[in-house]
Formats: sequence, structure tokens, C-alpha cells
Amino acid sequence: MKLTPPFGIDLGTTHSSAAIYLPGAASPQTFDDGQGSQVMASAVGLSPAGDLLAGRPAFETRFGPTPPLTSFKRRMGQSDELQLGSRTLTPIEASGHLLSALVARFAGQLQGHIAQAELRLERALITIPAYFDVTQAEATRRAGTLAGLTVIGLLQEPTAAAMFYSWKHRLQDGNFLVYDLGGGTFDVSVIRCLAGEYQVLGIDGDNHLGGDDFDRRLAGLLRSRLNAAGYALGTRFDEPDDRLRFELLTRYARGLKEMLSTHDTATLELEGNFSDREGRPVHARVEVSRPEFEHAIGDLIETTLGACERALHQSGEQARVGLADIDHVLLVGGSTHVPAVQQAIARAFCGEGVSRAEHPLSDSPEMCVALGAALHAATLGRLRLESDAGGAALELVDIPSGPGEPLSGQVELARQGQPDALELREAAETLARAPLRSAHTPGVWNFFIPALPEGVSERPSATLVDGAGLPIASLPLWLPRRAPAERPAPTPALSNPAVLSRGIFLEIVKDGKPTRHALIPRGAHLPTRATHRLATADTSGAVVLQLFQDRLPIHTLVMPLPEHSAPGTPLTLELDVDETLSMSAKGTIGAQEFWVRIDPPRTPPELDWPQIEALMRRADIAARQFWGMEARRFEREVTPLITGIEVAVHQDPLRLQILARRLEALLDEFAPRAERIPGRGRVDATLDGIRRAVYYSSGDVQGISRDAWRARLDRLTSEVARVWDGPDDAAWRQLADRVQATYETVVQDEARFLRADPDGHARRMLDTCQSRMARVRLELREFALSGDAERRALQEREIDRLAQRLDAEVLVPLNAIKARADALPLTRQTDALEAIHVAIDHLELGLQRVRTLGLLKRQES
Repeated sequence: MKLTPPFGIDLGTTHSSAAIYLPGAASPQTFDDGQGSQVMASAVGLSPAGDLLAGRPAFETRFGPTPPLTSFKRRMGQSDELQLGSRTLTPIEASGHLLSALVARFAGQLQGHIAQAELRLERALITIPAYFDVTQAEATRRAGTLAGLTVIGLLQEPTAAAMFYSWKHRLQDGNFLVYDLGGGTFDVSVIRCLAGEYQVLGIDGDNHLGGDDFDRRLAGLLRSRLNAAGYALGTRFDEPDDRLRFELLTRYARGLKEMLSTHDTATLELEGNFSDREGRPVHARVEVSRPEFEHAIGDLIETTLGACERALHQSGEQARVGLADIDHVLLVGGSTHVPAVQQAIARAFCGEGVSRAEHPLSDSPEMCVALGAALHAATLGRLRLESDAGGAALELVDIPSGPGEPLSGQVELARQGQPDALELREAAETLARAPLRSAHTPGVWNFFIPALPEGVSERPSATLVDGAGLPIASLPLWLPRRAPAERPAPTPALSNPAVLSRGIFLEIVKDGKPTRHALIPRGAHLPTRATHRLATADTSGAVVLQLFQDRLPIHTLVMPLPEHSAPGTPLTLELDVDETLSMSAKGTIGAQEFWVRIDPPRTPPELDWPQIEALMRRADIAARQFWGMEARRFEREVTPLITGIEVAVHQDPLRLQILARRLEALLDEFAPRAERIPGRGRVDATLDGIRRAVYYSSGDVQGISRDAWRARLDRLTSEVARVWDGPDDAAWRQLADRVQATYETVVQDEARFLRADPDGHARRMLDTCQSRMARVRLELREFALSGDAERRALQEREIDRLAQRLDAEVLVPLNAIKARADALPLTRQTDALEAIHVAIDHLELGLQRVRTLGLLKRQES
């Protein structure tokens, strides 16, 4: 008999592990690497023969010619290629190889634990950080599949930890703050347990903050000490030797960090282990105190506290569960061994007058996620048994521990024969019998035995019989027993096993401008389904569904509309997100139906340093625009990012990119650069109108000389450029109003000039038409097209149509007016010139609509 029970995997940044809760066991069985450790190093390396290694053997190659790949969990969801000697692996491939090695080792360890059965580890529940996005979650699932696993689910790490603590300490109903600081990621969740059901109320975190960053900060301190001692250790990560030296210091720093968890000082002895830039072997003795280390990582710890406050704020808004309502504060992850972390959490979130938790709980912080995953995998049931010869299988949902308990599940039968019932037999005696019901899948039937009778042994046979009671197939059935004194099986259920870390949005059009419409808000419990009723907004002949997760575009769908569809045609959109962040959308447009699976998005390109500097300057400018509470909030959010960027530029290029993208998103939130109304082109055209009125005036305009007007216009033009480039939308609106008011004042004199000089006015109308035509042509040529091929094609067709209209409605009439100017004075062609101005107005409006082409609008009630 083959037995395939579900099990749990903690796929970590620096270490990974696994655990399984076998029916009949008193507690979960944990992974053992054979050398006394319950974890496997999350490392992939090369053997001298060029074979792939994983775990401890891979990690031990770190000082060899080909250092191993580590911390690749941080790159999950990215399309990077990681170099390992002459090989290249993606983060998914590296994770898949690590999982394969972990499962193979664990399966070998478990063999022999179950008599009369071959145990197979094929069905895994894998944990992920709560703050993973769609791309990262899907990458984790694909890594499991690459390792040959059936991924039965993804469980957020803090939730798994809460389940283990509740089971281990027999904690009853209450509210948990789970602080999970691992090697490369940080998560915090607020979780409520009511009547044995767990509900996630708030999450936050940082997918690129963990013990690895502590190591790098300490390595930076070591590098500074060695440079002060006269050695030349560079700080340029684009120099391979500088990067290698820093990686060596980081590995030494990890040992010092662990020593500083139990000692006040730690000392590093370097005896020529490597050379500096000038080729001098480094011989030094460097001592680091715990206060120095804590000062170096202080801002990182503060960042985690800020994330905890945001998660508590979210749970307060959603369920009125704030810090004062927290019953237990749980410490998860190996990096919570750092005393400064423990002290900061205790000060901020524990104690009388703060929360109900007297102190943080810490129990198996490195293993509690894997153990919680094993417990939850066990509650999912589906213990699968297969006959050795194949062709018959059982999947048990209710696994009884004694008489009077139910037994239910599914039967699979590959070969011919329609079974009528399932019987439990002991020798020739039938102990229990259950009729079979169709499961609407060929070859699959459901069964249910409401109560097992007395006398059923641990190894009865499960026999499928036909309508005459004749056996069709039989296999041993594993029904474990527990002694009464042993711990009961885990019973917690997850009513909401996961929440959405970032909201899902749809780009729509409102008041002629693109804006984002929330489809599923941040913090929504998963799985979830949201239905929205929208309507078409134009006659483009297509609908564009542009989906975002926060600011990250995740999918674009362009659908042709039925012919002659009018604006306002209703559309129903239904978006499904399951607990593993897999998404699909379906809906109807009139009688037309659509369905699409939403694939993970591509990773945005890296920012170069000038772009990052521009973001930091933009942050400085934006900071001066806020005051009061908004200013304090902006400073609280942006200061840690700026500090992190300044540190990461010489220590961690990957984190530099992550922090820069985070700063960009924050600036977009606080100081969005949306399309302003009126646009720059309209204000410039108004300024041109003022210039023309002043130029053609015969004397003073509104009592001001033409020279004074020119100086005033120069100042106004500079102010327009400065305010347009700035972040203040209100200042732009005020300035645009002032320019318009000035124009209207000036044209009062222009009307008098029109009566005095109709020929001059007509010439101005002609000049204005030509300059406006040139501007529209330039904007058509330089329009920023969408990156999505189908949407770009839609925009290109519309731009081509506008260009043809520009020729037909503006260029051709203008040429005709100029051609007959000798025979027909311009003063008699002002109506035609006015018609051209109106045509250009329509073209400018059409150009603005290209960006919103195909977007939907909210359906009017």
C-alpha cells in the first residue's frame, strides 16, 4: 500500500524546513538533516563534479571558487537569472531544486515509521510571507510544481505560527499579534481566534527585510573599522572584488551576530583570509559591542514596529481590534533571537496599560511555521491510500480515532466496474458498509460511514463491491488509534486563511480622466469574489480592462465590442481571488461573455542611480508642500526609505531597487502627477493669446506699456514652467486661473483693436491656426503608447485617425485659405478660420481621450 499524507513546508530565505502530522501521532514529526538540525540551509551550490547541491553541502561551498546561491526567496516573482558557476538558474528553479532535496531527505527519514505502507510525500502545503504579492505567490507555487509536488495550498506564515502556538499552548479564543522576522522577510499579522476558527484582521510587512539585513549592517560596520585601520576595502558593488570582499564580511558578521545574542561583545580574528584593493592580506582583530550592533540595526527594527502599527490600524478599522485588545504577542523567525528585537517588541506591545499580553511568547521560533503548516495540512484531511498494483485509491476526509466516529472520503477506480458500495472487512467478516454516491467525476465516488462499529482494527481492508456484493478491488485501510492520554488531533479551522496584502484596482475613466477604481480592497479575506457593474465610455469598438495590484500593472485585457455598441453599454465584471492569490475574471458585455486567467505580471525594470536620485529630490520637494498631520505622516513614511536607500547603495543592490520602487509608490500616493486641468498646452496657448494681443496693440494695454507687458509675460511664462514641474496641483490651478483672467482682461482691448484693424485680426487667426496645428501634430507623433500590444494597437489606430482628420479638417482648409488670399481677403474668410479653430479644439479633445480609450466608467444608477 502507498500512503500519501499532506504535509507542511516552510520555504525560508535562509533556512527551510518541513513537518508532518500523521494520524495517530501525539505531535507533528519534524525534518531532521541527519546532523542534529531541524532546518536545511536555503542554499543551492555546485559540487566539484558540477552537480547541483542543496542545503548544508551547498552552503559549505561558500568559501570555494563558486559560492552558492542564497537568499533567492527575496527574488521570487522576478525574472532574474542567478549565476552559479557556468550555470544560470531563475529564483523559481533554485527554489524548486531546494524543495526537491528537502522533500527527498524528509521522505527518506520517514520511511519505516508506518508499517505495511510505503509513505510518499507528494502533496504539500507551502507557507509564504503574508505580504507576498500575486507574482511572488505564483512563483512559489511553480517552484513546488517544479519539485514534483502537488501544491494543495499556500498558507501565510504568521497564520501558520498562530495555529502552532494555539495548539502547543492550548490557547483559547483571543487576538494574536504575530511578529515574524526571518532571514530575509518580515511579516506581521493580527489574527483573531473565535470558537476554533482563525481570522486574519490585518497584515503588513517587508519582503526585503530580515536577519540578512542585520548581517549586512554589521558587515558595513566591520568594513568601516578595517578602512579606519588603513586597509582599502572598496564600496562599489559594480566591482566584483569589492562585492566579494563584502560578501565575505557578511558571512563573518552572521557569526558575530549570533554571538552578540548571548554576549556583550564579539571579536573577529582575520589572519589574511582575504586581501584589500591594494593586494595586502588583511590581518586584524575587530571587536564589536552589542550596543554598537544595536545602533547599526536600530532603524530596521523601527521599520518593523511601524509595520506592526499599520497592521493594528488595519485591524482596528476592520474589526475594532487594536493594541489594547491583543491577548498574545508571538515571536516567529530566527532573527527574533536578537535581544534588541525582543526588547523593542516587549516595550512597544506588551505590559499593563499597553495590551493584555504580559510578555512576548517565543517557542521554537525557527520551526513554528513548518509545524503550523503541518497542523493545517492535517486538518485539510485527504489522507490518500493507493493499492500497490494501482487502479484503486482512497482519499479520507474524516480520519477516525475510535469507535463511534465517522469515516468519509472518496474512492477512485481506474479499471472497469461500477462499484455499488464500500465495505470494511476483517478476514471474511464485514464490519461496516457504505453505499457510494457519484462525485460527478468519471471513476470517482463518495462514501460516508456515520459511525465506526466496535471491533474495527487498525488494518481492516477497504473493499469495493458491486451490486451483487462481489469484490471489485481491495486495499488495506490505515485507521490509527490514539491512547487517551495523548494529545488530541489538531482541530482548528481557518475561516479566512489569508488576506489580500495589496488592493486590486481597475483603471476606469471619470470626468474624462483615467482613474483607479477599487475592485477588491487591501485586507480582503481570501478566497473572495467581487462583482462590479460598469459601462462603456466611448465608441472605440473595444473594452480595455487594465488591472493593477496597488501601482503594479498585473493584467491588460482588450476585448472587441459587438458592432454598433453605444456608449453606456453595460458590462458586468466578476473577479475571483483564491487563498493562494490565483486570480481570474469573467463577465458579460451585453450577450457576449468572457473569461480570463490573470497571469502574474512581469517585473518592472531596474532603476539606475540617476533615477533614484531624482526620486529622492522629488521627495525633498514634496516634503515642503505638506504641513500639520499630513507632513508628519509623510516624514514618518519617507524617512526610513531615504535612510535605507542611502545605506543599501553600498551594501545591498537588490534592496536598493526594492526601496526605490517603494519610494516611487509612496510619492505617487502623496503627490500624484495626474493629468492637470487645464493642461500645460492650454495654458501656453492662453499665454500666446496675451502675447498676440499685446503685439498688435497700437498703444498701452490696460494702461501698461508693451515693454512692461513683455517683462510681465516673461515672468509669467517662467512661473508657469516652474509650477507645472512642481508637485502642487492647487498652485497650478490658481496660476492657470490667473493666466486666464489676464487673458480675458487683455482681450477687452483686443476687441477694440479688432474693430480698428480687422485685417490684423484675421492674420492673427491664421497664425494661431498654423501654430496650433503644428502643436497637435507634434503631440500625435510623441504620444506615449501603452506597453500592452493590443491596447497599443487600439491607440495607434485612433492616433492614425486623428492624424488623417488633422490633414483633412485643418491642413487642407488652411492651404485653401492661403491659396485664395490674393483673390479673397482674409477678412472675408474669418468664418472658415473660426471653423478650423473649432476643428482643432475637437482634435485636442480627441488626443486627450486616446489615453482613456476603451476604459470603462461606473454604471450610472
